[in-house]
Amino acid sequence: VGVVLGRGGYLTPGLARLDQRVRVTRQLTRTLRELLPELDEERLTRIQAAFAGQLGPEQPESAIGLVPNLAASRLANRLDLRGPAYTVDAACASSLVAVDHAVRELGSGRCDVVLAGGVHHCHDITLWSVFSQLGALSRSQRCRPLHRAADGVLIGEGTGVVVLKRLADAERAGDRVYALVSGTGVAGDGRSASLFSPDSGGQVRAVRQAWESAGLDPRAADSVGLLEAHGTATPAGDEAELATLAEVFGGPGGSARRAVIGSVKSMIGHTMPAAGVAGLIKAALALHHGVLPPTLHCDEPHPALARTRFTPLDRARPWEVPTSGAPRRAGVNAFGFGGINAHVVLEEAPRTATGPDARTSTGPSSGASASTRPGARTRPTTPRTSPTSRTSPTSTTGLTEPERVLRLG
Repeated sequence: VGVVLGRGGYLTPGLARLDQRVRVTRQLTRTLRELLPELDEERLTRIQAAFAGQLGPEQPESAIGLVPNLAASRLANRLDLRGPAYTVDAACASSLVAVDHAVRELGSGRCDVVLAGGVHHCHDITLWSVFSQLGALSRSQRCRPLHRAADGVLIGEGTGVVVLKRLADAERAGDRVYALVSGTGVAGDGRSASLFSPDSGGQVRAVRQAWESAGLDPRAADSVGLLEAHGTATPAGDEAELATLAEVFGGPGGSARRAVIGSVKSMIGHTMPAAGVAGLIKAALALHHGVLPPTLHCDEPHPALARTRFTPLDRARPWEVPTSGAPRRAGVNAFGFGGINAHVVLEEAPRTATGPDARTSTGPSSGASASTRPGARTRPTTPRTSPTSRTSPTSTTGLTEPERVLRLG
């Protein structure tokens, strides 16, 4: 069993406190000694101790904030997992890049199960300050992806993990499968105008790569029913992403059916390295329950949406099975700051894999599991991984909320 987590090298609260303890306390006493020479060493020592006391106790766990890979290593250590355990940093694409790594680990046969996802717990004021200086924070204090007046992001925190297995293994184990990972794609922007300006060309390459690996034509009539957009709600980001979708999936004309687009960032904010897996879990649960979810704050869609085959919803509605007999499918975008792009194609699990009770579970899922056969397409499913979940007899190809696992096959 392997562990691959997307995790950024952001300034964490733990790291900030450690820096204050080691560096700032000394700078404080040095400055006071120069400005207030009447302070004796005893009083300076008391001031330094009082300042350090405000930072809280020193804990060995703070090392996790210093060494990013310890997030994955600690999971492997606590759960006694013997496969590869490492983190990847691809900015906001990190957790989908982690899923791509997991798919390859399963495809090579090196792992039989992989926990993949991302983590972001950093509401440190320094991070907010940097985003404010970049002009990326929403001045309206509302995250409005794909809205004509979108004016920036709001930062969220979160952790999302999916359990991926080869489909045959998941079926053999009787795991509940939430969805299938049909294809993944990762590509970079190359030389673009600026690190701060997303390039539609790099995004197009990643999305097309994923659909080609799935053996599917993204422009086909029933190719996709739901697109979970990166949807940062920044004007430049939304415009580039919508241009990508128009180029890859085509416009509203022709035989292609209209599909739904949304962004989980409207509900939970931008969880940075965990953003991709948050979107993946949302899309997998939508497939599992046969429901097209809404997106908040998009009552006036961006004009560029009219050039795509996608439309947002303001309330949930049933996800009808395509009349062509094709399975329901979803695409998930995650585009990283600096020009790294990832896309995952999800497909609903066969009913024989999910079992008759697979669509009756309750409670939100924060994970998933997947299974893959050598030479077969990789698809997400969900085994029972939560120690608090009930053991319910199910088949293999669905994502369950209480059991919180995603399978690949």
